[in-house]
Amino acid sequence: MDLYKIDKQNMEKIIGSNFDLERGLQNLIENNLELTLGLEFVASEFTVGKYRLDTVAYDRDLNSFVIIEYKKSSKYSVIDQGFAYLNTLLNHKVDFTLRFNESFPEQKKVEDFEWGQVKIIYIAGSFTSYQMDAINNPALPIELFEARKYKNGYMTLNQIMKTSIPARFSHTHNQHKREVADKGINIDNASELTAPTEEQLLETSSENIRDLYQSMKDSLLEWDSSFEIKPTKLYIGFRLNHRNVVDFLPQKNALKVWMNLSKGELNDPEKLTRDVSHTGHWGNGDYELKIKNDEQLEYILSLLKQSWQQHRIEH
Repeated sequence: MDLYKIDKQNMEKIIGSNFDLERGLQNLIENNLELTLGLEFVASEFTVGKYRLDTVAYDRDLNSFVIIEYKKSSKYSVIDQGFAYLNTLLNHKVDFTLRFNESFPEQKKVEDFEWGQVKIIYIAGSFTSYQMDAINNPALPIELFEARKYKNGYMTLNQIMKTSIPARFSHTHNQHKREVADKGINIDNASELTAPTEEQLLETSSENIRDLYQSMKDSLLEWDSSFEIKPTKLYIGFRLNHRNVVDFLPQKNALKVWMNLSKGELNDPEKLTRDVSHTGHWGNGDYELKIKNDEQLEYILSLLKQSWQQHRIEH
């Protein structure tokens, strides 16, 4: 991404540069994890197995661990190292769980985490075309971010978006298991690294519910094309600026929806939503809605739009 300074009708290109030391970039990111990546800090220079991981973070929305690595040079393989670290994580779940419990007041067991959602993030000044092509598969749990610094204390952090079109589920699932197995991950770990997909979560739903979900999805993406769709084992999350805005749970003959707003923030004059602020539920937010048809779709979309507008204003 190019950065320009505007002076009336003229523009001056601001030249960026890489960070001199990996540690300097690491300190910046670790001190601002929630702002930059929407994550919570767990550990720095965490040694486990044969490796020392730069940063271990926690994604609260996905209930999963994230490994972050910082690179100054482009002479490394994001695939080989990435899968080696992910394999180490999955083979040392107890170590990660204990470190989490040391960092947070809440106490969790190994089985409380979503291990299928773990991923690794690489942050560097730039990446080669080979590295970008290597991770250009939506099924791979590896993400790339380019970090550049500018004069006057500015910096940019931009994710390299994956542009390949996901294959049908059966192909993607089997191909992904083969890919990770080729990198030395046993079949159990390969299965865990195969994250849930929209198709999986929708496969038991009726055609009517599938169409209803698609209509709502189309509307959300029309409002904001930067929505990131994150399926979990329990629901399909629509994220913006690292935070879930709306969550969907497809059922056979209904669609459950959660809006990530606190109690009192939603204007629902027809009282279609249910207050779940003191009730256990899977999605994010204090408002739950169950839909069986599109009879009130326009009104329901107006409720979802309130959640989107709130998160857009906050960021």
